[in-house]
Amino acid sequence: MAVRRKSNWYIYIIAFGITLAMIVMVVIFLKDVIFPESKETGLNTNGTLSDDFVPDKSMGLSVMTMISDTDSEMPSLFIAAVYDAVENRLTYIPLNDSIALSSSGRTLPNIYAAQGGSGVAKAVSDVLEIGFDGYIRFTRDSFMELMSAFGNVEYEVAKTLLIDDGAEVRAINSGKQIFTAEMLYKYIMFADFDEGESYRFNMIGSILIELVNQNISYIDSSLLDVYAANILENSETDLTEDRYKHSKAAMLNTIRYGINPAEYYVPYGEYGDDGSFIISDNSLVTIRQKAGQTD
Repeated sequence: MAVRRKSNWYIYIIAFGITLAMIVMVVIFLKDVIFPESKETGLNTNGTLSDDFVPDKSMGLSVMTMISDTDSEMPSLFIAAVYDAVENRLTYIPLNDSIALSSSGRTLPNIYAAQGGSGVAKAVSDVLEIGFDGYIRFTRDSFMELMSAFGNVEYEVAKTLLIDDGAEVRAINSGKQIFTAEMLYKYIMFADFDEGESYRFNMIGSILIELVNQNISYIDSSLLDVYAANILENSETDLTEDRYKHSKAAMLNTIRYGINPAEYYVPYGEYGDDGSFIISDNSLVTIRQKAGQTD
């Protein structure tokens, strides 16, 4: 007579539980190898922003930007872009190319001709009393390539004006307009505002902040990398990928939590007898505050 063997099913359950526990222990022990933390401060391994990230002042980024129509021409538009990571604020500061420099008679274009973009950044740094992390010099092509990737901007033109870029003269009517990359470039570089330099700088600043504020909510980690690569590869700059990565988490934090983070500020002051523009001391204090570089 056959004897029916008693089932030991509970032994298999116990063995499975022990094996599972061992696997969990191994994963915990080797988690730094299996799931390495991002080497970029404040970022997860997939490049997204860590939930517990808190930006600090070192993650701010100040860049002296300049634009030339062609690669062989000197820059004709100079804008300091200062990013305060703690305050989630990006400020554009259009600059007169004859701001008072340490040597009388020097202008930003002739400093660029003699010393390049780093020389311009150093000279402007001395005047504004802020430190720059580097410079970017765009040409028409590199600027339009970046702006084409970034997006169009809806902007209300204050008054009807003419744009003459040397090849054609075009009128832009007052009222709301959709600016493509090409129209944005021509507007900030060639528009005849006919009300003095301060008014021109206000118009340039106002359209640049609309460009950022209208498009920033669409930017994620991978797209931010694309824009950074575009600048590093297609423009003249001394910024590095490592410097960008140091500020990347702060930028993503601003994209997530900042409300219309871009603004502009036009320095005020007076012209000297030699034609140089001397920025007011109070205006310099404001610039340092917006750059997050006050004590």
